[in-house]
Amino acid sequence: MSTLFIRGPAITLRLLLLVGFSVAALVADQRYRALEGPRGLVLTLLAPMQAVADWPLGHWQRIEALIAARVTLIERNQQLQATNQQLAIQQQHFDTLVAENERLNALLGSVAISNLPVRYRLARIVQVALDPHFQQVQINLGSSDLVYLGQPVISSDGVFGQVVHLGRHTAQVLLITDSSHALPVINQRSGQRGVARGDGASGLLRLPFMPAHADIRQGDLLLSSGLGKRFPRGYPVAIVRSVVVPPGEKFAQVVAIPVAQPNQIQEVLLLWPEQSETDRVGDTNPARNSFDNNSAVLPRFQQIP
Repeated sequence: MSTLFIRGPAITLRLLLLVGFSVAALVADQRYRALEGPRGLVLTLLAPMQAVADWPLGHWQRIEALIAARVTLIERNQQLQATNQQLAIQQQHFDTLVAENERLNALLGSVAISNLPVRYRLARIVQVALDPHFQQVQINLGSSDLVYLGQPVISSDGVFGQVVHLGRHTAQVLLITDSSHALPVINQRSGQRGVARGDGASGLLRLPFMPAHADIRQGDLLLSSGLGKRFPRGYPVAIVRSVVVPPGEKFAQVVAIPVAQPNQIQEVLLLWPEQSETDRVGDTNPARNSFDNNSAVLPRFQQIP
């Protein structure tokens, strides 16, 4: 009698057979590496599909790495730029300090080379006169610092000016190039004496009433003679630029260039020459024997940054 469905082995028997086959395969692969060949074949067949499946993830990871590297590079570049700017600012500050140190050394050296027993103190120029007809500057020391009227002021190059107006914490210095200032000088080479008077806005000095036969030449160095009892003797004042003797004249026209250039000076020295107190008592006129009363007009000043 034929039946519609063929009855096979029991399900329990098939399960046992499969379990036994699996155990045998595991034991054979574990001990004898029997399945290495089939495994390698399967891996070879599945390699293309695995590559296709891994491509999107790998490509995305590369994109992420590229973006991260670019962001890191930008951040690093910004950090380096900030560091470079800081170093540039520090270098500028260092260069400023070096230049200032050199100026101060030269300024102190101008006193050190002198054999005069003087006291001195450093002062800074804080303002300059706006009017070119007023050759004056303002310094950051005043009467509270024992500054007095008529006090001599020098730079690292030589004679700079003298105090003409005094405040408690500031003072105004009249430059030797001012038209109202006159300074007794002596020729270092020949010993010829004269008076150097400021020429005003030109920034030069002139030696009026210099005899035509005087021993003075172009290039001679003029020093302070100390005869005016204002500036100590022996400090450089100017260098003779030209000596002209007009025909038939008794006096030569002598023009000199001051060794101290106000536009290039930031620090000066105030001097306290050794002199008796009687020389200072009652000396209320800072211009005595040096300049006229035109200097009493106060000029406008410009702040030095």
